Amino acid sequence: MTQLILNVENPAILPSLKKVLGALDGVSIAKSAPKRKKKCGLDLALEDVRAGRVSGPFNSVEELMAHLMK
Repeated sequence: MTQLILNVENPAILPSLKKVLGALDGVSIAKSAPKRKKKCGLDLALEDVRAGRVSGPFNSVEELMAHLMK
């Protein structure tokens, strides 16, 4: 099967274009892959915790500062 990828700048013409292409014998329109959800800061931080890329816990501010000055 041969695939043809079209880039359409004007989304207003998509319904008409799909109708025309769908009317052609032997042409099918594949659904696009779902877009990945952009990860928020909390999701990235939780991934760091799961992967062990965090330090701590610290019992005091002095202990934290000593760790940061290393």
